Amino acid sequence: MLVLAQNGLDEGTTIHWHGIRTPNAMDGVPFLTQDPIPVNGDFLYEFDALDAGTFWYHPHQRSSEQVRRGLYGPLIVEEVDPIRVDRDLTWMLDDWRMTRAGQLSDDLGNRHDAMHGGRIGNSVTIDGEIPERISVQSGESIRLRLINAANARIFGLDFGDFEPVVVALDGQPVTPHAPDGGVVVIGPAMRVDLVIDMTGKPGEAVTVTNVFYEGLEYRLVDLVYGPDRLRDSVPDWSMDLPPNPLAEPDMASAARHQIVFNGGMMGQMMMGGDMGSMMDQMREGNMWFINGEAATGHMMNTLLVLPQGTSHVFEMDNRTWSAPTEVVHRLG
Repeated sequence: MLVLAQNGLDEGTTIHWHGIRTPNAMDGVPFLTQDPIPVNGDFLYEFDALDAGTFWYHPHQRSSEQVRRGLYGPLIVEEVDPIRVDRDLTWMLDDWRMTRAGQLSDDLGNRHDAMHGGRIGNSVTIDGEIPERISVQSGESIRLRLINAANARIFGLDFGDFEPVVVALDGQPVTPHAPDGGVVVIGPAMRVDLVIDMTGKPGEAVTVTNVFYEGLEYRLVDLVYGPDRLRDSVPDWSMDLPPNPLAEPDMASAARHQIVFNGGMMGQMMMGGDMGSMMDQMREGNMWFINGEAATGHMMNTLLVLPQGTSHVFEMDNRTWSAPTEVVHRLG
């Protein structure tokens, strides 16, 4: 894959390929893998797209400004042997903080948002628009790729009478399954691939609702059946995606590591004997910590050194919000 990025902004930028396995030099992290692309400059990104799936791209330079102004897009890598559907749709979900005059609020990157729950907007879009309805057909099978480009908003989508089946998460195939409680939850930067069969009748409509925030539920969009049937019943096609070429971890020899996320005004600040150090860092303007240490700009001290070819289990403890979780990874 070759992409020549030309910077027409009035400041430096990069392109990060979210979820794509790239050579380190192509990852688009300013001052770490590359210098920012200067004004009127360009940079050639070159890498193989090793995995099929749903990904996206965005800058890592001043993301609170550049991404929030909409500098991003979906990146779809198709399977050699994809599952069979009638339509393949992508919904790029986002929210925007708009003024009463209909303009984007210019309080981007403010410290209050950064120290609390992030930037929550007041207008939600699909592919940059606020659609009233999306047309579907009776008997149609749709692969719906969801990408959450919002800064902090979590979507919990209730598809009403539909029964969506999750077939991939964050670009990787999973065993097809119904979402927990029938609600598709997708946090910021996540991707979820669904297969949805249109089982209704011509002329009917089903409302897709975001129900994640209790008491703040709202209609996202209506799926409206057209006057004609595509077929009398939905097809019984396989939903099993082919696996991507990822190495399996060796659990017997895997080393375990604890990663603790601290900070923010709503989270637990304490982390054992590091409390004093964290308070000193906060006085210097830092607010979020990994194992008690904050990054300086884009850089922080080395957290772990992991030999290539070894397997590791990361216990990630998010003390800013939720319960611990585990991620298993093999360094290929």
